[in-house]
Amino acid sequence: MKYDQDREASGEVLRLLIQKMASHPAAFTPLTYAVWYEFSTGINPALSEAITTLLDKGGKLDDETIEKLYLKHISECNTDVQRVLREDIQQLLGKLAGFTEETDKQAHQFGNNLQAYGETLKQGLDASSLGDLIGNMSGDTDKMRSSMQNLQTELAASKEQVDKLHLELESARGEALIDPLTEILNRRGFESHVNKVLSDKALTDKGLCLFMVDIDHFKKINDTYGHLFGDKVIRAIAGALKSKVKGQDIVARLGGEEFAVLLPETGIPGARALAENIRQSIELGKIRRLDNKEQIGGITISIGIATYSGGSGIIEMLDQADKALYVSKQSGRNRTTVFGQ
Repeated sequence: MKYDQDREASGEVLRLLIQKMASHPAAFTPLTYAVWYEFSTGINPALSEAITTLLDKGGKLDDETIEKLYLKHISECNTDVQRVLREDIQQLLGKLAGFTEETDKQAHQFGNNLQAYGETLKQGLDASSLGDLIGNMSGDTDKMRSSMQNLQTELAASKEQVDKLHLELESARGEALIDPLTEILNRRGFESHVNKVLSDKALTDKGLCLFMVDIDHFKKINDTYGHLFGDKVIRAIAGALKSKVKGQDIVARLGGEEFAVLLPETGIPGARALAENIRQSIELGKIRRLDNKEQIGGITISIGIATYSGGSGIIEMLDQADKALYVSKQSGRNRTTVFGQ
C-alpha cells in the first residue's frame, strides 16, 4: 500500500491536515482528506504539482476543485472514462429492468389465467368447451415460454455487455497506471507493481535494489532548446532505461524528469554496474532536435541506489534512493551513489 505510515506518523499527518483544510472552503469529506493527505505526504508528485501551482496563484480548494483533483490524480481511472462507463451501466440496467418488469407482468397474468382455468375445470365442461380451454392454456403457455426465452436472451446479452464493460474498466485502470509521454509506468503503476514484488518473499530473499534517476540540469535543457525537446529527452531516457532492464525489472517515471528502476533478484554490485552502464550510455548519446535536426549531446543523469532490507516498504526505499541521488547531485552530478556508502 502507498499509505504505509504507522499510527503515530499518520496521527501527525492528521493534525497537520486539519489546520490546512480549515483554511479552505471544501467540506471535510473523505475525498478532501485523501487529496490533502497525498499532497502533504508527497506521495503523489503530479497532485502536489497541481496543488502547489493553484496555491501559488492564491487559489482555494473548494468542493468542486477537490473533486476534480481527486478524479484526475487519485481515482483509478479518469473522469471521462468513469462518466462513459457509468452511463453505459445505467443504460444496461435500465434496459434489463424493463425486460424483467415485462416478464414479471406476463408471469403474473399467466398465473391468474391458470387459476381461472382451474376454476372453470371444476364446473365441468363439454368436449367443445374443454377443447377451447386447452387451446387457451396452450396459447398462454407459448406466450409465457416466449417471454422467458426473450428474458434469457437479454440476460445472456447483458452478461456479455457486463463482461465488455469490465474489460473496458480494467483497460482504463491499466491506462491510468501508464505515463502517457513515455509509455512506461507512472508513480501509481510503479507502486502497484512494487507492492506485488515486496509481498513475494521468494523474490526479496534473493536481493532487491531500487535506483532513482534524475536528468541533470533539465530546466536548462528546457530553457535552451524548448519544452518539445525536453519531452524528447524524457522519452529518450525512458527508452534507454527500458532497453537496459530485463525480466521482472520495473521501470517508471515518477514525475517530471525523475525515474525509478526496481531490480528484483539483484544485489548492490549488480545494481551499481547496471546504473553505471545506463549513465555512461546516456552521456555518450545524442538526441536530434525537432526544429533544425541538430544533434544535442552532453545530456547526463544522476543516480541514487538503495537496497531492500526486511520490513522496509517502498516509501522507505524511495526515500533512501532519493537521499543517495541528492548526494550524487551535490557531488557534481553525472554519477551514481549507493545509500549509506
